[in-house]
Amino acid sequence: MKHILYTLLLILSGTIANAQQRKISIDYQYFRDVKNYYAYDLFRYSGSPDNQVMLNFTTNAAFKKIEKIYIVAGDVEIKLKFRQRDEVVKSDNPEQKFYPVAFDIDNLLENKLDCQSRIVFKLDNNISYTLPFNGCNALLTKPKS
Repeated sequence: MKHILYTLLLILSGTIANAQQRKISIDYQYFRDVKNYYAYDLFRYSGSPDNQVMLNFTTNAAFKKIEKIYIVAGDVEIKLKFRQRDEVVKSDNPEQKFYPVAFDIDNLLENKLDCQSRIVFKLDNNISYTLPFNGCNALLTKPKS
């Protein structure tokens, strides 16, 4: 009886561990100077839909929400249609504020994004932050159908 119980517990723990979503990192960029810090972390979850990409924006500035996110590639400006995720991002630095969003990678695929681009975050406090964005990395993450 003990062996059956242990076997069931082992199978259950293996199933739970296997069901966990694995984070697949795509890109991370940041800027830091004496007063300012801002960054983004672009990633996918292994169990998420093929076209869905997650982004965590971080800054030490006071803001409530991101008004607009867009990619600038040469003369092309691509506005990302994003939604805020109901996910809490934790940090040991209380000055950092996080804004987790998700967006559809197909929006970038339609526009033939350049590898050397820039991503711009326009916040509700009228501040805009610009960071490098490697469009090729983002596009390579979409699994082949």
